[in-house]
Amino acid sequence: MKAKSILAALLLLFAGLQTAWAQGFRVYKSDGTIMQFSLRTDSIVFYDGIGTDVEFGLFTPVNQCIAGTWYKTKYDTVTFREDGTTDYMAEATYEFMPYQGTIVVNNASGVPMNILKVHKLTDEMLVLSTLGSSTFDVLTRTKPVQLVEGITLSKTQLTLFINRMQTLTFTVSPSDADNKEVEWTSSDESIASVDQSGKVTANAKGTCTITCAATDGSGVKAECKVTVEHEWVDLGLPSGTKWATCNVGASSPEEYGDYFAWGEVTPKNTYSLSTYKYCKGSYDTMTKYCTQSNYGYNRFTDNLTELQPEDDAATANWGSPWRMPSYDQMKELCNSSYTTWEWTTLNGVNGCKVTSKSNGNSIFLPAAGYRSNDKLYDAGSDGYYWSSSLDVGRDAYSLYFHSGNWGWGINLRDYGQSVRGALLMRGTRIKSLSRTNPTHKM
Repeated sequence: MKAKSILAALLLLFAGLQTAWAQGFRVYKSDGTIMQFSLRTDSIVFYDGIGTDVEFGLFTPVNQCIAGTWYKTKYDTVTFREDGTTDYMAEATYEFMPYQGTIVVNNASGVPMNILKVHKLTDEMLVLSTLGSSTFDVLTRTKPVQLVEGITLSKTQLTLFINRMQTLTFTVSPSDADNKEVEWTSSDESIASVDQSGKVTANAKGTCTITCAATDGSGVKAECKVTVEHEWVDLGLPSGTKWATCNVGASSPEEYGDYFAWGEVTPKNTYSLSTYKYCKGSYDTMTKYCTQSNYGYNRFTDNLTELQPEDDAATANWGSPWRMPSYDQMKELCNSSYTTWEWTTLNGVNGCKVTSKSNGNSIFLPAAGYRSNDKLYDAGSDGYYWSSSLDVGRDAYSLYFHSGNWGWGINLRDYGQSVRGALLMRGTRIKSLSRTNPTHKM
């Protein structure tokens, strides 16, 4: 009776460890001999070696060890039912023999057709292989998650003008990925920013990278290189010059932008000879861009008549090939054979609209006035725009306009004036125009 109780306790322990059946188990008698046993679908029967069968149970049916649907992929499944049927093949049944760790699959006639070796069986995982195969099938109780494997963007390179916007779109692969959400980021939002709908906004000249990344933990991402340029307009001029749509330092056509002394590339608070970069405080002490010795410091001359790139406010702030317009480009813009000028208002700002006679394109020049010392003069009534060209001696050429007149003139180079960038396309040359008397001088 005592031995029987011990055996019963052992069997109850084995009944609670059904996952061990795939590895097989043995029960030993006290003399070390193996107790014979057989498995049924609802119990385990042991032969006590004397001639009496002892049945312990009822236990969980043997088939329940693997019963249920197992996922090989998201859509590829194998089902072992408790009643011994399976969808492993058409109209098939199966027998699970836990001691051997084997599944025998029978056809509709009950004939064994395939043997699957069970390598591992837990509550969540069933690892199988066919006999003689080194390939494993890993089945799980839970449907696998399909991660994102790739992201394709509508563009991998994008060029925008400042303040322009464009929306990038994306495609996720595979199409049945469980989580198709993405996150958009910019490597430099000061150049171009992006919202979570993929809309890119150009903020400043330069380059940056827009990244579209999966949020499912896969680490998959795609990138688009964004180049931001300043916008220009083709007025159909003979020289091929393209004019910028806004002033240096402005983000829209009607904004005044920054003010620069001629040959300086940064704005400042006070515009005077005492703060001018290229003199010693007076007009007869020039240290650069001087063609007459009576204006040069210690009789200095360098005969430079065009701003060098490092002293050009358009080039320094926007980069090459942007330049301040030359005297000849300025006169071409004012030539009534090529353009018409109209005093007008844009978004409440006074200025001139310059329209091409050849293609109808136009630019707007705000009447931004000029700065002298620490004050702004004539804003809203007059416009003053520097050229890159030096007049004989100490002054520089500039564009001038007000409500009833426009043209070119020469101004004192320490004054703060507007700068409108221009492009001269490669391979073209502008015809030199004679420099007649100026129409305006402050």
